[in-house]
Amino acid sequence: MLISYCTTCFNRLWQLRQTLPHNLAFTKVGEVELCVLAYNDNSVEEYLKANYGEYIADGRLKVKTMHDPIPFTCGRVKNFSHAMGTGDILFNLDADNYIANAHDLVLQLKPNQILKNIIHDTVSVSGRIAIHRHIFHGIGGYRDVGRNDDGDFVYRCLKVGIKLVPMRCDILPISKEREDDILS
Repeated sequence: MLISYCTTCFNRLWQLRQTLPHNLAFTKVGEVELCVLAYNDNSVEEYLKANYGEYIADGRLKVKTMHDPIPFTCGRVKNFSHAMGTGDILFNLDADNYIANAHDLVLQLKPNQILKNIIHDTVSVSGRIAIHRHIFHGIGGYRDVGRNDDGDFVYRCLKVGIKLVPMRCDILPISKEREDDILS
């Protein structure tokens, strides 16, 4: 079974630089790949090629820069990053998120389940969703519905009988509030 962690990056290289070393530790040739779609941003692909060439060479890291005159919308661009993935399981992993404990849960994911972040203490988290490829394509992937593309995606899965498996974050995503600490 191949797992594809699918990430979009639009003006978030500063976050990707922080999460990538952790997330690449979960990759394994022929079993786990990390797909990064850089949207209208050449710096991401340049950085990854310069710093992670061995991962690109052996297929654990896939990177593509997409130049598109259409403004960034979450659902649409997530679909592009998921199209890069060749896995049986597609895992949306926002650039500011860590894989952490999710990997063990993904290995247990059944074809009739969707794995989704839940509230972490008092912090609402999103950016980590896992689903089997045939379900993802069966419901038509993500739709552009503003800031609720994850919620809409999960709702449509539940409507067709997919069972929600909640997941807590061992490591909270990088937030705007933590940006100053990280960059200083």
